[in-house]
Amino acid sequence: MYEITDEEIKWAEEILLPSGLSFDVQRRNVIKCLSSKDIIACPGSGKTTTLLAKLLILERKLPLDHNQGICVLTHTNVAIDELKNKIGNRNSRLFSYPNNFSTIQSFVNKYLAIPAYQHFFKKDIHIIDNDYYKEEFYKEFNRIFKGYRDNIIKKAAYSPVHTLLRLDYHEDNLILMWGTKPLEQVYRKGTPTYRILSTLKKRVLQRGILTFQEAFALAQDYIKTFPEIKTLISARFKYLFIDEMQDTSSKQQQVIQSIFDSDKVVTQFYGDRNQAIYEENTSNEVNNYVQGEPLSIDNSLRFSQSIANSIKNICVSPQVLKGNDTIQTLKPTIIRFNKENIQGVLSTFGELIVNNGLVQEGNSTFKAVGRVTHHNDKEKIVIPSYCPSFKKREKSPLEKAKTFNDYINHLNKTNSTFAKDYRETFIKCFINFLRHLNIRNESRYFTEKSLIDYLDNKLQRGFSDIEKLMTEWILNLTSGNNIEADLQNFLSNEFLSHFELTVSKEDLSNFFTPNLEVPNDEQESVAKVQKQSDYLYVSENGENILINIDTIHGVKGETHTATLYLETFAYVYEFDQGKIIDYLKGNHTKPKKRQEQILKLAYVGMSRPSHLLCIAIREEALEGHELDLIDLGWDIVDVQAQKKEIKPEEQTIVLQS
Repeated sequence: MYEITDEEIKWAEEILLPSGLSFDVQRRNVIKCLSSKDIIACPGSGKTTTLLAKLLILERKLPLDHNQGICVLTHTNVAIDELKNKIGNRNSRLFSYPNNFSTIQSFVNKYLAIPAYQHFFKKDIHIIDNDYYKEEFYKEFNRIFKGYRDNIIKKAAYSPVHTLLRLDYHEDNLILMWGTKPLEQVYRKGTPTYRILSTLKKRVLQRGILTFQEAFALAQDYIKTFPEIKTLISARFKYLFIDEMQDTSSKQQQVIQSIFDSDKVVTQFYGDRNQAIYEENTSNEVNNYVQGEPLSIDNSLRFSQSIANSIKNICVSPQVLKGNDTIQTLKPTIIRFNKENIQGVLSTFGELIVNNGLVQEGNSTFKAVGRVTHHNDKEKIVIPSYCPSFKKREKSPLEKAKTFNDYINHLNKTNSTFAKDYRETFIKCFINFLRHLNIRNESRYFTEKSLIDYLDNKLQRGFSDIEKLMTEWILNLTSGNNIEADLQNFLSNEFLSHFELTVSKEDLSNFFTPNLEVPNDEQESVAKVQKQSDYLYVSENGENILINIDTIHGVKGETHTATLYLETFAYVYEFDQGKIIDYLKGNHTKPKKRQEQILKLAYVGMSRPSHLLCIAIREEALEGHELDLIDLGWDIVDVQAQKKEIKPEEQTIVLQS
């Protein structure tokens, strides 16, 4: 059994930490731990540095007994490069046999999928890549006789064929799947379509072209065929360290469990289950991989105690959270706004940065982050509602479509193997048709969801009959047939009859009249504006504050001096009663599914700043909660007077390189 001493930790401190700083008791306990454990680390805890200290010390003990190695896995090549850069050349032994530093995908490809393919197909693999696979798949698919191809697309409904038809490990066997079912349960064996699809898939496989997911499927079958792999892998590695455990998917977990014997390999997961914001990942399963009490790092090096107090309940699993006492304590601030003054929120944030003297503090990074960048209902608040130039770009032909003729032209030009691309145009045509005639859903214009809900309640068979019509139109379009008359007749008669409103012949005719307006080339060129993501606030004393605007997913792992969390609408507004406003007030209950996803995103977004946390909340959502939040240490400010705001048409936008 190996042991890590205080003297060895002191040596690692001299390499990794600024002069005069040292690891505290919690981090020392993690570094010294050489048994299987989960390491639960709060945002900004320096967990990667703590893991690096352990690796530097273990490197000095190489070679280990029986020439065993160390396996370090993470999720991105960026993370691997960061680890390697921090370790440096002096520890090159960590990067050579018998050790392994790689992503989980690369590890599975190298040690399992590639040898599996060589064994099962008796040849070398060509490539494992989703984009390359998709391109080659459709080259094969488009060779299929058009009649069969159309029927397959129809069967696929609104899912891409290349994702439905795949090789997967299902019920302990490697088989062809169609969605969630084996292919033979969708198309009976021996039928022409089954033979066509299975032959297509085999041709792509024989060329050695796989998706990332198929590499895992192949790996699982290889492990079943050769169970001794687990013995070999477990004999090679003494230690397994996985960084960012919350991003580990169930498929990845299954493979890891299958090849690393927990009785022989010391396994440690590092991460924070509350930061698992990718829905395809199932971190709860991973948390159960290592039994026993986890080790915790609950004091953040990133943010102050006031921020720690503010966000400790904004998480799915409440945890003790301690701030960094060396960082200036500033009251977290709520910026209260309404739809009339929403575009003053960013300038108010800029003024708070100036008033708190943060221009030269921390890393001088100031960001505004939110969940949603666009919504079909223009009344809903999204990131561009705060800064219209954030999403300014040239509109696509579909977005610019206004008349029936525009939609017909777009449908005729659509060259896609995906039914969903045609369906999107039909739905937008329906919605814009109703908008043109000023037909509303009570007081609001229809959205896709509200239109489908309305027709589901109105019609005996719901929206499904219209779905069937769209499928017929798609098949006609892909066969080169004209559907203009059918679609116009449907809209004017059957579709319109469901809304029990009288419309003028003139309004109806205007929608179906071709748009003869010729676009101005100069106006078109001006409209081609690159997406902007920076807002420049200039204070009264002339200080320039550059505020970067981004999504929550885009800032995961970052640290800012000040962060503004922007309330936006997805399915709901996150601070409405019954969502997460009570969590902000410190009242934590077990969240429901939708609350859970909102909490995960909010926790990641709000845990970015070192000095100042601000949240923009609508005044109607905040009403009645002000006193409770003030008692908990929050400041509440209203959007400042417009004279302090740089209006959208006047503001300076700095292009990112």
